[in-house]
Amino acid sequence: MGGTSAQGSGGASATGGRSSSGGASSTGGLTSSGGQPGTGGQSVSGGRNGSGGTPLGTGGAIGGNPGRDGGPATGGAGGGTTSDGGGSTPAGQSAGCGKAPTDITSSQYNNGTRISITAANMQRRFILNVPKNYDNSKAYKLVIAFHQRDGNDVQMYTNGYYHLMSLDTNNTTIFVAPNGQLNGAGCSGTSSQGEGSCGWPNTNDSDLALSDAVVALIEKNFCVDTNRIFANGWSYGGSMSYRTACSRPLSGGGNGYIRAIAVYSGAQLSGNCTPSKPVAFYASHGTSDSVLNYDNLGVPLFQNFAKANGCTYVAPTKATGSHVCTSLTGCTDGYPTEFCSFVGDHTPDPKDSGQSTSWEYQNAWNFFSQF
Repeated sequence: MGGTSAQGSGGASATGGRSSSGGASSTGGLTSSGGQPGTGGQSVSGGRNGSGGTPLGTGGAIGGNPGRDGGPATGGAGGGTTSDGGGSTPAGQSAGCGKAPTDITSSQYNNGTRISITAANMQRRFILNVPKNYDNSKAYKLVIAFHQRDGNDVQMYTNGYYHLMSLDTNNTTIFVAPNGQLNGAGCSGTSSQGEGSCGWPNTNDSDLALSDAVVALIEKNFCVDTNRIFANGWSYGGSMSYRTACSRPLSGGGNGYIRAIAVYSGAQLSGNCTPSKPVAFYASHGTSDSVLNYDNLGVPLFQNFAKANGCTYVAPTKATGSHVCTSLTGCTDGYPTEFCSFVGDHTPDPKDSGQSTSWEYQNAWNFFSQF
């Protein structure tokens, strides 16, 4: 493993600042061209348990989290069972199972349409992809893609939600890209190249409220496996993924829903939070990151979840050549905790010497797929 053995103490937190420099993307796929999606039409207010949301009920789910539809978390075909030592976990059933969507029409997804939603009294939006062979009798996994600073939901759509959609060869997953905010309002840019300074400051938890509302709306309209909701993001998007997991862990019950996250070169930029409940955690970070420091900002996220996940913490091995991944031992069953170090700067698409494509997204998809 490398390093010395020590218990993670919560680590350092980043203050202020933003998560990328010099534009919206990096080499390897975060920018793309293409037509501009049209505007959505459905505006829904409220969060998970408010107006427009899905009320929590009773029933079993991992970590004691109740089924979102008021019934037991059983059945479904979108998740299978865990294979990481956590035992068998049946697919949870959202309120949308067995029903046709009522708030989101077929013309609003799988084509880049920006769907309107209200959260924290702010007009926001998101883009949605549903498997083309969608069957409302089967429970599907849900992956949230939070864009980086200077990005947007259109960019996430054009790159396939950090390229994970192309890896979903069995059509088990619904993908969603919420859009960030700028100067106290929802970002409005529509370019697939992103929007300058659009991000996730999460002022007064307004971005957390957006995540809550988006998940609630999707659960209401589609059959979601409520035991397998994941988030991933680069830089500022990694920050928002971390914050959502910290504040909305599925294992915490109540209004929690995040089972696992993948953080690409992230830090705490969306409000500081020290996790107290386990969430399966994957992260990667470049040893020469000039935007978000590897040792002071990246590794502490790993430390924080190592502690929350009950792992025996050791400092992750620092790459000197090809990337190297450290998987901690002793973690609570079902909550693997992994950190991949690579030699490089601030990028979501790290490549080892001689590689033409990044190893990153297959790693993240494999991590999510074990649940």
